[in-house]
Amino acid sequence: MKTMLRSLCVLSMTLMLSGCGGSSDAPDLGRVSGTVTVDGKPASGVTVLFTPADGGRSSTGQTDDSGHYELIYSSSEMGAKVGSHTVSISPASAMPNDESDDLMNTGGSEIPPEYLEEKKQVDVTAGSNEINLSYP
Repeated sequence: MKTMLRSLCVLSMTLMLSGCGGSSDAPDLGRVSGTVTVDGKPASGVTVLFTPADGGRSSTGQTDDSGHYELIYSSSEMGAKVGSHTVSISPASAMPNDESDDLMNTGGSEIPPEYLEEKKQVDVTAGSNEINLSYP
């Protein structure tokens, strides 16, 4: 009997906690992935930041060796808030390049500083979004 009562208590607590801060509190999200290219080449080790135009939590992602990224909204949700966003990129670990002070080395890609300052405007819709970012 004690085991059954204990199980019911655990189940009740689990159900209560799963309702707290659940998906009803989150805005509508769209899954976002794509590729970042710099001067026509995949940019690895780049952080991608999507900032909603109407405020709220930003989404981030980091490119892999092929320049591919996927946005993360929170520790438990992928994507970005549906709507208009300002997009920027930054080196995951910015260090001056030995060959030129005009470039930032991201551990795989070199990004001219003017590309780091460039802001792009994109729209995220419900469902799946492929948003490729090109910087020439």
